[in-house]
Amino acid sequence: MEKLEKKIKTFAIVGISLLIAFVAGIPMTVFGATKGITALLVIGIIFIVAGFYVSPIMLVQVAEKRKLKRVITAVENQNLYSVDDISAGTGISPKAVRGYLNESMQKGYIAGFKMEGDELVLITSKKQTLNQSTQKCPFCGAQVIINPITGSGVCNYCGGIVKEK
Repeated sequence: MEKLEKKIKTFAIVGISLLIAFVAGIPMTVFGATKGITALLVIGIIFIVAGFYVSPIMLVQVAEKRKLKRVITAVENQNLYSVDDISAGTGISPKAVRGYLNESMQKGYIAGFKMEGDELVLITSKKQTLNQSTQKCPFCGAQVIINPITGSGVCNYCGGIVKEK
C-alpha cells in the first residue's frame, strides 16, 4: 500500500506542478515574444504544451490510483472478496473492480489471492493449511510430528530430523 501511496503522491505533485507551469507559461510566452527574448518564449511554449497535455493525464491517474486504493482497502480491511461485494462497498462499477483487482494482483498490491470467476480466493498450499502430519522416523521407526510450516520434525526418541516426503 505504501508503494501505491507514493505513486499517488508523485502523480499529484507532477500534475499540480505542470498546471502551475501552464499558467506561468502564458505570460512568459507573451513577454518573450514582445521583448524578443527567444529563450523565455521557448520555455513559455514548453510550459504551456506540457501543462495543457500532461497535467490532465497526471491528475486523472491520481483519481484512478485512488479508486485502486479503495478496492485494495475493501479487500484488506473490509474482507470483501467478490466483485459484486467490492463494487457495492466502493461504488465502483463491477467491470472497473475486475480491472483494479487484476492490476493489484499483477503489481503485488494484493498477494496470496487468485481470481476464480468473480471471486477472490485465498491461495493455499499444504504448508498454509497448517495441518500437522506424522511420519515414521527412518532411524528408529517412531512416529514423528511434522511441523507444517518448516516441513520437518524432530524424533522424540532418537533426535533424528525427519523431512516431509
